Amino acid sequence: MKTVKRIVNKIETCDVLVAGGGTAGCFAAIKAAEKKQKVLLIDKGHVGRSGCSPFAAGAINICYPDDDKDLWFKEIVTRGEYLNDQEWVKIQLAEAYDRNIELHNWGKEYGIKVLETDASGNFIRRQGRGNIHTRTNVINALPMMDTLRRKCRDVGVKLTERVMLTHLVVQQERIIGAMGLNCRTGESHLFLAKAVVLSAGGCGFKSFFIGHRNLTGEAQYMAMRAGAHLRNLDQAMSNTTSREIDIHGLSLMVGHGGRFLNAQGEEFMLRYDPEVGSRARLTRVVVGMAKEVDAGRGPIYFDLTQVQPDDQKLLRHILPEGFRAFERLGINPFEQKVEWIPAFEGTLAHGGGMHMDLTCASNIPGLYSAGDTSCTPEHGTWSITGLNLSFCFVSGARAGNYAAEFAKEQDEPKLSGENEQSIRADIAELSAPAKRNSGIKPDQLNYELLEILVPYRVAYLRDEASLQEALAKIRTLSEEKLPQVLAKSPHELVKAFEMQSMLAIAEAIVASALYRRESRGFVYRQDYPMTDNIDWLKWVMVTMEDEKIKVWAEDFATPYLTPPSEKYPIF
Repeated sequence: MKTVKRIVNKIETCDVLVAGGGTAGCFAAIKAAEKKQKVLLIDKGHVGRSGCSPFAAGAINICYPDDDKDLWFKEIVTRGEYLNDQEWVKIQLAEAYDRNIELHNWGKEYGIKVLETDASGNFIRRQGRGNIHTRTNVINALPMMDTLRRKCRDVGVKLTERVMLTHLVVQQERIIGAMGLNCRTGESHLFLAKAVVLSAGGCGFKSFFIGHRNLTGEAQYMAMRAGAHLRNLDQAMSNTTSREIDIHGLSLMVGHGGRFLNAQGEEFMLRYDPEVGSRARLTRVVVGMAKEVDAGRGPIYFDLTQVQPDDQKLLRHILPEGFRAFERLGINPFEQKVEWIPAFEGTLAHGGGMHMDLTCASNIPGLYSAGDTSCTPEHGTWSITGLNLSFCFVSGARAGNYAAEFAKEQDEPKLSGENEQSIRADIAELSAPAKRNSGIKPDQLNYELLEILVPYRVAYLRDEASLQEALAKIRTLSEEKLPQVLAKSPHELVKAFEMQSMLAIAEAIVASALYRRESRGFVYRQDYPMTDNIDWLKWVMVTMEDEKIKVWAEDFATPYLTPPSEKYPIF
């Protein structure tokens, strides 16, 4: 330890280390602290204002005690195209209500309103994207996060902000902590812990979608490098947004009458999902948009002109950022249709992540995941709206509880000589861009990566040739340009490591989509246009071995609802 103290700027110890200060991370930290564990919560930004959670867009899926859970279960699994972990769907339906009411009541204690109510005091419920029998509640995202931040402090969680975790510390095949970098000073941090929960979101590649530019996949990347298994990265997702500005809240908008129109004025989503049309699942919306443009019926527009006045007021209240932005551009979306585009989100919201069991544990002892860092196993492909936010509550609470129980059984972690060598190597890797006299700026490389990932022949209407070409280009960036990335400040040093993470996650996404030889969910393969439950009802898995991406497929159990053993068209 004395040697390490000479090479690391700051060292802290705890029982449970939580990475990420969104809803999942806060719930994990709170539950672990309630079990009398010393908890450190690390966030790259400001707990309560970084990541996806502050932009939760007002929609959260909550199954009430008197709802028909069997009906909800069937809808989630069928609309998740049978790729769901059915045991996790059961857990979600059993625990989401309690976690939401718990959070709402914490808010009440602080004078904060988390779940929106009507004039009679009843919780507001709506149909959003994908909902048929299921429903979503309306949630206030920023008050939600203010409540969680205050609760963390009240139960004794220590918040460490502006620190990006970059490397896990492994000892005898067990995780005993993590290394990190202060985003403002460039100082190195070492956190030793008996258990680690990764809940720092996914990888959005700094793409064109609101509020997610600090989510670049470090948690998923360092888990892969440590040997953790990731799953469903083939289902890297997209949302949609205005071409002029990046906004959020589409589920609420389509739930209140918003429609997708092509250049001919047709509500074209009825072609791709006749049952719900513009309320279709994102898996169908983004592919449908790409197919319309490919057929010469673009551009695509979003039409809110049929939304009723009371609903307009609610949308403005829950989604103020987007409507203020529209106003600054002189656009009233309730009076004119707005040009609309897909927005690639990678592993955010539901786009794959760390493989987990029912306790949120990974395949490596001492390592847990929650929220978007995980594979969000309840979703399948992408089933219904609001499910992933409730999952953040449920998985965060479970991860915190189980990590705390694991930590109670462990001795204090002690570094070995091998750990000291590894930490030296980690620090050398982090500082390398700062030692270069010339090179490529991280933002330039980020732009080149997006030029490979975002075109619709790679992201939406794919085939073997387009995916192979993209994979080769990503590997070229990693091998030839990443070693040239230059950092002239701690801020650029953070960006440099973000690029390293993004390139690895991008390679894993494209390799996983290439591996799945069928069309299911966000994977639409023009060379394999059928959903194939005979040969491809499998989870696509990925990890790193000797710094190389490894991809394989695994069968999984379907204990409660048996998928049809057949092949059928995706539309």
